[in-house]
Amino acid sequence: MRPLESETAISPQRERAAIPPSADILVVDDNKPNLAAIEVALGDMGRRLVKAESGQAALRELLTRDFALIILDVQMPGMDGFETARLIRNRKRTRHVPIIFVTAYTRNDAEIFKGYRLGAVDFMFKPIVPEVLRAKARVFVELQERTAEVQHQAQRLRELERRESLRQIAIERERWKADTARRENRQKDEFLAVLAHELRNPLSPIVTGIQLLETYGKDNAGVCRVRGMMDRQARHLMRLIDDLLDVARISSGKINVEIGRVAVAEAAGQAADSVADMIAEKRHTLTVTPPDEALTVAADPVRLTQIIANLLNNAARYTDEGGKVQLTWMRDGDEALIRVSDNGQGISPAMLERIFEQFVQEDSRGRGLGLGLALVQRLVAMHGGRVRAASDGHGHGSEFSVWIPLAEPAEDDVPLPAATVAAACAPLNIVLVEDETDIRDSIQALLEDWGHHVETAADGSDGAMLIARRKPDVAIVDIAMPGLDGYAVARQVRGHPGGEGIRLIAMTGFGRDNDRRRALQAGFDQHLTKPARPEELQQALVANN
Repeated sequence: MRPLESETAISPQRERAAIPPSADILVVDDNKPNLAAIEVALGDMGRRLVKAESGQAALRELLTRDFALIILDVQMPGMDGFETARLIRNRKRTRHVPIIFVTAYTRNDAEIFKGYRLGAVDFMFKPIVPEVLRAKARVFVELQERTAEVQHQAQRLRELERRESLRQIAIERERWKADTARRENRQKDEFLAVLAHELRNPLSPIVTGIQLLETYGKDNAGVCRVRGMMDRQARHLMRLIDDLLDVARISSGKINVEIGRVAVAEAAGQAADSVADMIAEKRHTLTVTPPDEALTVAADPVRLTQIIANLLNNAARYTDEGGKVQLTWMRDGDEALIRVSDNGQGISPAMLERIFEQFVQEDSRGRGLGLGLALVQRLVAMHGGRVRAASDGHGHGSEFSVWIPLAEPAEDDVPLPAATVAAACAPLNIVLVEDETDIRDSIQALLEDWGHHVETAADGSDGAMLIARRKPDVAIVDIAMPGLDGYAVARQVRGHPGGEGIRLIAMTGFGRDNDRRRALQAGFDQHLTKPARPEELQQALVANN
């Protein structure tokens, strides 16, 4: 590890230079000859002497610098030495500076005791013997220097301890970051491995099915079986991708729920239909038990269906073949309580605490990415509701309960069934603009099977000219095309005479909220995300009638 700059060793020369230069001596006497005599006596000590002729002058000097020793005359006019010493001792910065009192008067024990009480370290009488004064001064100056050095070393030790503490914290932080990164990388690798496995599972039969369709004759009975298998696996792929996209959108705050009045029975029925293939494949028995009263909740119809479908999927996946899955709902105060239970593998007590976390699975044999229940919890929270999991442990099944706030029912909020939508949609003249041949051909075949007249274009420029020339009822336009993209096509159509009466539908792989807003701003009436389900496309077309 590269050493921190602050940890660089301090040389002895720098260390000595860092000691504060506090070896000056302050001499205070109102008699100039006495000041001169003391200066001569201490002259060869190599110390700087600062002279003051009064107590006030001494205090001013102490305000601007530090001293190692103060030699203080007792008898001075105005402020005497004792008063000056008392003020020096009352000041925190000078409280511990040694003071030697000097007096010309006779020895008086009372005055000597008074001096010591004021913090004097010694008491000398005039005339002063230079050698004695010099010896005493040297002792106190060196003692003060040693004290300053000890304080400096203590400060340096504290600084080194602080730096070492910061260094250890930095080491622990880097270790924590490295451990977190390794853990996240391991989770990412595990997730990618699961994702690759889950994507390969449906892709394999789809590829095989394509080869079988090429082998079978048109009237071969196996065609229907292969087609059904491919449809199931394609829907499984769509569900995996939808879950991944929804988790990313919720995590980034880019998903909204459009709260309206939703009949629980309608959402439950659609959810049950969506898992019918898995229920049949595993030979489960799905029992749906509605209450005697119709319950309407304040919810997003698409997201409520997704919540129930994810719970049913989870129950079906973690229940052995021939199991039982139950879907019930009822009134619970001012909320609707929706329950999905099964007699499957159950959930261990430890896993119950983590069951709603992303990528968490009780058993990887259940297939999936471990996202369904995490999505349920987040979507339920966005509806102002709550969700709870319960299980008596392995082999005792599980039960998931969801509470969603109730709302008063409104007839005009009930969605139209797909069959009603298809019947209500009269034949339309449609222009389809799509650069991918397989997508263009399959959507054209579907639209024509519904009875519509369809013309196609393979790029944005041809599509814009075809729409301007034909003026269709509806134009379905891809966004990401080479050359002229879908946004530019929409702007050109809206700029032509009569273009404002054409219903423009964007059909694209970009499904973020920002993509929807951008499509509407470009002139589109509706935005569908690929692969659009047939019922979604029917709903978009019926809005034109």
